[in-house]
Amino acid sequence: MRFEDLNAETVQQLGTEEKWLAAQNLVQSGQVHFRYRTPDRLEAAVQDNDHWYSCAVTLADDSLECACTCPAGEGGWCTCGLAVLAAWLENPNSFLDRTLLREQLKQYSKSELIKIILELADKVMETRDLLKEESPDLDTLLESVDQIFASVGAGGTLDAEELEEKLRQAQDKADRLAQMGRLSEARATYFYLLDNLYGLEEEVGQTDLFSDELRQELFEEYCQLIHEDRHVDRALVQQEIEQLETRAAFLKDQPTFAELKKQFLGQTA
Repeated sequence: MRFEDLNAETVQQLGTEEKWLAAQNLVQSGQVHFRYRTPDRLEAAVQDNDHWYSCAVTLADDSLECACTCPAGEGGWCTCGLAVLAAWLENPNSFLDRTLLREQLKQYSKSELIKIILELADKVMETRDLLKEESPDLDTLLESVDQIFASVGAGGTLDAEELEEKLRQAQDKADRLAQMGRLSEARATYFYLLDNLYGLEEEVGQTDLFSDELRQELFEEYCQLIHEDRHVDRALVQQEIEQLETRAAFLKDQPTFAELKKQFLGQTA
């Protein structure tokens, strides 16, 4: 199943007729904001009167699932979730492709990105709050990653979507380190995320716990940071490579890892 294959009849069956009509009203009144998409996920902020809710619809095992912060979000399909799908059916192009956006932003120069951020700061208050945040500290960042994975340890509650969102927040902080020229710290964070991600999947016995998109992004950024850092600590990176080699699922997922190892260590696969 793909989002492109959905139609109104299929979506309407997910909830009651009353909810579907309410969802359409939210779309028609312009209450579905900040629309984003990836191949297996639609996200938006839904405004219902004076309340704002974050809502995500995901494709999982050829079915649709909804996660929303509204009061009805814990009981299955809420009006917000149906509104996100109604907005998609009405205008798929209104959903910004996060993957494409990430690639587009990489093409901008530093001065162009600064200009864009400053313009956002003039228009969006939340942007100012983000700019006020202190630069991340490596030890604090790695500790936060530990806390993320510790929260789903033995006996813990495992919410893959929520966990992936927290990992992406840590990824964003690693990107900030890289942008500040702290490449070794950024690389260390990406390695830590990769190793813990595959370690958790081994622990819980779910090799597809996280999205392929996240796995690939983490690996590609890790490789890029190795190549970009002219002062890379080769001994430390060798230890990281050896550790990742112990993760069978990682080796299966990343066939180009052998090439990275060959280039960096001068070894044959």
